[in-house]
Amino acid sequence: MKNSERFIIAFNKIEKFFEKEINEKKYIPFYRSVQLLKHTNATIDRYQDDLVEYSELRNAIIHERTEAHYAIAEPHDEVVERIEKIEQELTAPKLVIPTFQKELRTMQAEDTVKDVLKVIRETDFSQFPVYRSKQFVGLVTDKGITHWLARNTNGDIDQLLLTPVMNLIEENKSVRNYEFISKEMTIYQAERIFLEQLKKYKRLDALLITEEGKEHQALLGMISTNDLIKIP
Repeated sequence: MKNSERFIIAFNKIEKFFEKEINEKKYIPFYRSVQLLKHTNATIDRYQDDLVEYSELRNAIIHERTEAHYAIAEPHDEVVERIEKIEQELTAPKLVIPTFQKELRTMQAEDTVKDVLKVIRETDFSQFPVYRSKQFVGLVTDKGITHWLARNTNGDIDQLLLTPVMNLIEENKSVRNYEFISKEMTIYQAERIFLEQLKKYKRLDALLITEEGKEHQALLGMISTNDLIKIP
């Protein structure tokens, strides 16, 4: 199959996806569909410039050919592979579960700073959802503990290490450094949440994944800022 044929097949699938999402009887130009859908679809927002360029290439292939089976332009392999990748991500998007499904280490509210530091030393964990029994109360991170210790350098270090982690959460209860999200969210929707918070000069340390994005549900996984590099 020629590259132009592969390109047109992928483009047509994207166009049909747009039509289904917009659900309008009247014709809407492709570039306009991109502008409409980018606000609600993180994948389209991510690839909007590519999609508009591919629309122009499609027009060159389809409308400017001189014979039924002759394409005036044959896209490069990289272009074909990229539009096929975008088509797959739109029609069968990767979700945060199972992509970021992982075993999590949680702490209890009465656990001490020393307990958390011991876990950090013995494992690769650096972020800890904290519970009081089965009720979620906050998120403690290695960075947060470091800052807390720095603010309390005048205190007795042994006594500081025996501080319950709940105290750290109480001191910073005005700062929400996490969000809960549904396991059905796409990886690009999750990425967008981090980016939108940064635009507001806020920093999220993690997105906590549950069945429906509710705090009382069991944790299925977590996405940290370091995990963003895994998103292609």
